[in-house]
Amino acid sequence: MRVLNVFAGVFAGSLAGLLLSGSVLAADCAAIENPTAELACRDAGLTAANEALDGALAALGETTDALGRTAIEAGQTLWRSRRDEACPVAAADLAEPKTAKARTDCLLRATNARVLALEAQRTARSKPVADTPLTITDAAAPRLAPVPARSLAQTRPVSATALVGRWAKADPVNRAPVDDCRTSYLDVTREHGVSLIDPRVPGFPIEAGLTADSDPGQGATLTTANGPVGGLRLEAADTPRRDRLVLTLAPPATFAATFVRCR
Repeated sequence: MRVLNVFAGVFAGSLAGLLLSGSVLAADCAAIENPTAELACRDAGLTAANEALDGALAALGETTDALGRTAIEAGQTLWRSRRDEACPVAAADLAEPKTAKARTDCLLRATNARVLALEAQRTARSKPVADTPLTITDAAAPRLAPVPARSLAQTRPVSATALVGRWAKADPVNRAPVDDCRTSYLDVTREHGVSLIDPRVPGFPIEAGLTADSDPGQGATLTTANGPVGGLRLEAADTPRRDRLVLTLAPPATFAATFVRCR
């Protein structure tokens, strides 16, 4: 799989090769109209990081199917948008050596961090978490204490910020986490980005966004570049620590799960 270049396709592969060999002239870089891409053209280290990112995306894509690769590309588009917000590069920055160096360092940190995250996902997919062995005995099954229903008066008003954080898959009855929050989890950012990671589920990871004006208590829609993929609904408790998050993916997917906050 070949995912769009991290600098929005402005670089061609041949140019990247010339950069690494040190044979690109300053005039060649100045001809690039995108300031971020021109900055990368000037710096061999940033070009090498860009090539490493392309390789990490391709390697991750080999671990999944067409639906999974579409999700990876959507995640890359979302990451690129966040990178440009964190490391904005204007044309005027290129004329100031100190500013250009600061922008280069910011892009390099963001790109290297993305490479590490993609490699961690690929490693997790190659080493799925083993299922817990099933033990059958003659003993009677334990009786679970019923969970008392909470009236609406006991819940608190919430906004989309109540979703922010990392969530672990949990038993829908007793809220006990059933995953470790490291290789399998749901992550919601303040920018309304959602990452759903589980190496055991075909089609994962999923990178999506939340509709900004939705009520999480009534249900928030998950969307990618290809449209809606499911929804999240927050079951708010008296304290944030006891909140539950219910995920349902849209057909043809059949995945649904309950999550609690990672401790």
